[in-house]
Amino acid sequence: MHSCMLVFLFPSLAAAQSAGSNGRFRISLNGGEQISGDVITQSFTVQKNLEAAPITVDVDNKRGQWFDGGIVAGVKGRLGVGVAVSYAWHDTNAGVAASIAHPFFFNQPRPIAGTAGTTRTETAVHVDAVYFLRRGTLDVSVSGGPSFFSARQTLVTDVTYTDAYPFDTATFASASTTRSSTTAAGFNVGAEATWMRWRRVGVGGLVRFARASTTFSVASNNTATGDLGGLQVGGGLRFAF
Repeated sequence: MHSCMLVFLFPSLAAAQSAGSNGRFRISLNGGEQISGDVITQSFTVQKNLEAAPITVDVDNKRGQWFDGGIVAGVKGRLGVGVAVSYAWHDTNAGVAASIAHPFFFNQPRPIAGTAGTTRTETAVHVDAVYFLRRGTLDVSVSGGPSFFSARQTLVTDVTYTDAYPFDTATFASASTTRSSTTAAGFNVGAEATWMRWRRVGVGGLVRFARASTTFSVASNNTATGDLGGLQVGGGLRFAF
């Protein structure tokens, strides 16, 4: 899917300080891990052998990776504003279970189970108010504001199976999948510590929690509700000017 860089605006120091040793603007480049409690579940039916075949899918999106890049601008004193764009992704094998009707007898379903490869990608724009505190070469800032997410999630749409006479059992073969897109609005809060090792270049660590709830949909009877975002922990380079 598309790759996005995150733009994180951090305030400078007090206005007089901002225009001094570290400049008024800051560019940030970060990467790290996203931790979320999100597990989405699908529950829907398809037709197999003239009967309804219920299918359930569990997708664990609890851990993924993310990266961002950013620019910072001071507004007044220790206050600033921020705009950020983050990109996160997670690949996993989802658990798939289904009940397949017997081809000869009604009401004799045969259970099957297997896995399907899934991918979640998220792009988020964070609009923040930021408070910045300087201690020598160490800058600490806190931020918060609304977040706007665009996400794509792999969802299961059907299953295939194998069986043989007398057809009393069936074996999972594969799952058919598609990508579902959605958008949602939420919030974020974060904190960053930056060590300006040199006049214009430093390193920093970033902790951000962002969250929005949304629903992915393939069909009217095939939807999955989940949470976007999570706790982002990482760090990277800082450039001041």
